[in-house]
Amino acid sequence: MFDNYSNYDSITNDREREEKLMQDKRERCHKEGKLYFVLFWLTVLGTPVILLLSIIGGVAGAAFDVLFDSKAVLYGFLGIIGVISLAAGIVTAVILFILGKEESCFKAAGIAYIIVALSSTVTEFLPDGLIKAVLELVTLIAEMFYLFEFINGSIYILAGVDNYIASSWETLKKVIIYLFIGIVACVILVFIPIIRYLALIAIFIACIGAIGILIWEWVLMFKTARALKNF
Repeated sequence: MFDNYSNYDSITNDREREEKLMQDKRERCHKEGKLYFVLFWLTVLGTPVILLLSIIGGVAGAAFDVLFDSKAVLYGFLGIIGVISLAAGIVTAVILFILGKEESCFKAAGIAYIIVALSSTVTEFLPDGLIKAVLELVTLIAEMFYLFEFINGSIYILAGVDNYIASSWETLKKVIIYLFIGIVACVILVFIPIIRYLALIAIFIACIGAIGILIWEWVLMFKTARALKNF
């Protein structure tokens, strides 16, 4: 009889432990979802806002230069754009490292993100040459590493939350690999005179595909943030 009571207590304790683990996971997912939403909006709005400011700054700077023979407005807008880009970059890196406490892929993505930011900034001030070419290659490799580590982190963070979105991230990663291989192959084929124009057309189509992949990534980021927050 006592054995039956002992088994019942064990079942109760196991159930309580599972409920506690599930509650902790829900709380963790809610926090990660909020951070992921910030990351999503920084990614989606960052590029268009900076591009729009650049256009406005260029137009206003040109008009001010013609009317008053001064580039103060242009330099002012460039300064504003630089500050906004720096602030957005710092926030993005911080969020990636916070998410990296739970999933190391995000930490690796954060390190790659910083490398991309530093190398691309230094490249802007270098004259054309071997050093600039090497830094551009480093930037490209770091960008690819960042992208894949971010995708891997998104897949792992969805474990037990939404397997369908996780599988969509996996599919996106495969498509990016195929697209990258295709672009590299087309760049090589450009040097073959017989199929040069076909290779150029393929590269153009691949660039359009890259835009589609970017939009797909944004959609998955939004779905991931919502899945984590609503878990």
